[in-house]
Order: sequence, then structure tokens, then C-alpha cells
Amino acid sequence: MPVAIITGASKGLGRALAEALAGRGWDLVLDARGGRVLAEAARAVAGHGARVEALPGDVTDAGHRAAL
Repeated sequence: MPVAIITGASKGLGRALAEALAGRGWDLVLDARGGRVLAEAARAVAGHGARVEALPGDVTDAGHRAAL
């Protein structure tokens, strides 16, 4: 099964992309700076049947990028 890492996944284009890929059977690693909103988005996206891992943080941080 394909896996995608989506940054900015808590709202807007990132969330729309996550929902679309989940609906097509992709597993997802979701990233956004706001942990609470990201968790809500991850729950919604997981409802499409995808395996979802949400990692809040800032992609400008090298440690966070390594965790992704």
C-alpha cells in the first residue's frame, strides 16, 4: 500500500489531499504545526479507512523532519 507524507495537513489543501488519498487506499503521515487541529483532521481522515500517523511540529525544525 502506498504511503504519503503530507505537510500542512490540518486544513485547506493539505487536508483535502489527505482525504482524497485516504479514499484511494493510501496510508498517511500527517504533519502540521497545530497539534489539536491536526489530531481532529487525522481522526476524520482515518474514517476513510487509511492508516494515519499524525506528528505535530514545524518542518523547518531538523529534528521534526527526521521524525517524519
